[in-house]
Amino acid sequence: MDVFNNVVPVDFSTYESNHFFHTERYHREAIYNFEKKLSQEPKCVEVLCDWIASYHELASLYAQQGAIETAQKCLLIPHQSMLYMAKEHNGDLEQEQIAIRAISITLPPLLEFANEYPPCDNCMKELQAQLIMIQKNKKKDH
Repeated sequence: MDVFNNVVPVDFSTYESNHFFHTERYHREAIYNFEKKLSQEPKCVEVLCDWIASYHELASLYAQQGAIETAQKCLLIPHQSMLYMAKEHNGDLEQEQIAIRAISITLPPLLEFANEYPPCDNCMKELQAQLIMIQKNKKKDH
């Protein structure tokens, strides 16, 4: 008896949608947990990097699914949060430097995304200005 005759073919479209759901859920839960930790220790660089990475992974998932606006939002959330943290540091220079360094992590994927899905001219100019700011900061650190 041939065992393979009784095998039911796998419906990969269901697998892919289930896989997407579980992966999306995993990253959403991770983001939630990282945000809880960051609310207690806002200067914890490791958690901050993990938080950013989870948003970037989520953006990648949404882009693969064709949800371009949602993917863009997932890239913008950590980026805009770090911009805010850099500007509103209330004299805490360590917090400002952490935010500026984090922008160097959030900006490149956003620029790459903008090359593939161009934003308006003003938004692109703003991203380019931020890139110049990051480059100047890197030179200052050395």
